[in-house]
Amino acid sequence: MKLQEKTALITGAASGMGRAIASLFAEEGADVAISDVNLQGLQNTAETVRKKGHRVIAIKADVSEPAEVEDMVQRTIQELGGVQILVNDAGVGLGGPAEELPVETWDKVVRINLRSQFLCCQKAGRWMIGHGGGRILNIASIGGVEGAPTAAGYGPSKAGVINLTRVLAVEWAKHNIRVNCIAPGAIMTPMLEGSIRLRQGTIEDFRRRVPLGRVGQPEEIARAAVFLVSDDSSFITGITLPVDGGALCYGEPTL
Repeated sequence: MKLQEKTALITGAASGMGRAIASLFAEEGADVAISDVNLQGLQNTAETVRKKGHRVIAIKADVSEPAEVEDMVQRTIQELGGVQILVNDAGVGLGGPAEELPVETWDKVVRINLRSQFLCCQKAGRWMIGHGGGRILNIASIGGVEGAPTAAGYGPSKAGVINLTRVLAVEWAKHNIRVNCIAPGAIMTPMLEGSIRLRQGTIEDFRRRVPLGRVGQPEEIARAAVFLVSDDSSFITGITLPVDGGALCYGEPTL
């Protein structure tokens, strides 16, 4: 098992990629703290993880709020003994035509997608600095690299995550903290379903731009996550790994 004797804190774990990451981390030996604003979904994830035979705590938290992040990290440390791994998966996919996008929506997207990752990195990073290091994995999107329609808030927020990853990788390398990022493409999650409704399209609109001919599954993100937080990637920091079936290589607009 690649994550034995490690404690991982995973945000956005009530569904989708966060749930898959929590489940696979437990299979790989980690104790897991999971967080989300969706308490029911969080409890469902906790039950799945518990069946793997490892400790799990579920913490309802709005990770865009400093006080709630502080409490989340402290509970993880107190109840599970530390936080050697942090995965920042919490995010939203709100959007619309740029000329019509309310500034309140833009602010919400940036707060949840970018500000939250900074806060979580900062709070967990302080503990890691004083305890021999750790591994941080930020979840961005290929939307942070490409120019996708209706993503005037989402795209810039994910581009910020990619740059934050690079900055922290450089700053914290001396503390034995590796910081990496995954940029998912179209992954079959509730967020993708919401994006399809927003754009008034179909799953085929996403599938046809993927050279591998399909959308991805949350478990495929989870396997990449295990690689980037395990010793298999011991000489890798500051990278953004697209997990997108080749979509960025192809580059055809979705709609």
